[in-house]
Amino acid sequence: MSAQANIVLADGQATPVNRTFAPKGARSIQNKDVSVWRDQSPGIAAGYRSITEQHAPANSNGMEKFRFVIDIPTLEQAASGGSFVPPPTKAYATVGVIEVWAHVRASESELKDIAAFIKNLASSSYFTNAVINREPSW
Repeated sequence: MSAQANIVLADGQATPVNRTFAPKGARSIQNKDVSVWRDQSPGIAAGYRSITEQHAPANSNGMEKFRFVIDIPTLEQAASGGSFVPPPTKAYATVGVIEVWAHVRASESELKDIAAFIKNLASSSYFTNAVINREPSW
């Protein structure tokens, strides 16, 4: 396992802003290694964006699993008026998941290929159109 360090990712706005996801620790849960990073720039814990990495060691079929989850919460808008303003709460989240199943016999070249294909698919116009315009293929 490599040491956690900041992960800096540009957001998808018209003028992109780099968001820093700071390491928040790693632990073992039910035979899985779990690491968490958080972007605390929203200033309110309920609105922190997060990246979670889960790693499950090779199973009896020789398959090792890597799972990355990006969670972007949206806070409920407080009603205006009156003197009482309720604390912000999470209204919903937009979540992205990447999973890689790698056989223990997979070569470094094969692992480089799957990483490149995932990265390139995520940056493709097909992926962007499917997600942003909510237009799946037919």
